[in-house]
Amino acid sequence: MTLAPASPPRSGLRALARNRSGVAMLEFALSMPIFIALTMVGMETVNLAYATQKIGDIATLTTDQIARIRIGISEADITESLDGIKTTGATLNFAANGRVIVSSVQPIVDAAGKVTDQKIRWQRCTGAMTATSSYGVAGASLGVAGIGPADRKIAAGPNDEVIFVEVVYRYQPLISNSFLGARTLRSVTGMMVRERKVNDVQSTGTASSCSTFTA
Repeated sequence: MTLAPASPPRSGLRALARNRSGVAMLEFALSMPIFIALTMVGMETVNLAYATQKIGDIATLTTDQIARIRIGISEADITESLDGIKTTGATLNFAANGRVIVSSVQPIVDAAGKVTDQKIRWQRCTGAMTATSSYGVAGASLGVAGIGPADRKIAAGPNDEVIFVEVVYRYQPLISNSFLGARTLRSVTGMMVRERKVNDVQSTGTASSCSTFTA
């Protein structure tokens, strides 16, 4: 005599259908890659915002420090200021991945005292990134409007001089460039020289030459 297989009790099937003990774990496993990706993008975005703010701070601080050096200015004064700036950017590894370009802009005045042009009197740099000024080298003519982006140029008056600073930085991602892409951050600032009548750089100290690219 052959016995038919026993059928599972109906109550057991109903209990199995109601069982949801693994659903939460499955949903968590499926959503985890999305959650991790969004978290990393968020972290990278915050890091980029921090780096952008820091580059702006470096530009402003450099301009202010060099513009406020009184009486006269020397190679030692400029190099000391630039070395301090590199320390300020240490959290970004700025010295190895950035460049500071300082330009002193003077007016060209005719016999009647009218400004007819602006030129870069001298230029000093620091940082290992290979980058040059967007506005020319020492001796370059800038035009009467002066130096800077087209919509916000700054020019020196007949008895003034401008310190103009460009900061360029190769963004170092917190996680990977895959999220936001490779970026180069830039910031420029300009300020009038205060309480300094002699703006030719005295030779005392080591010059921060723009032909040198070192950290």
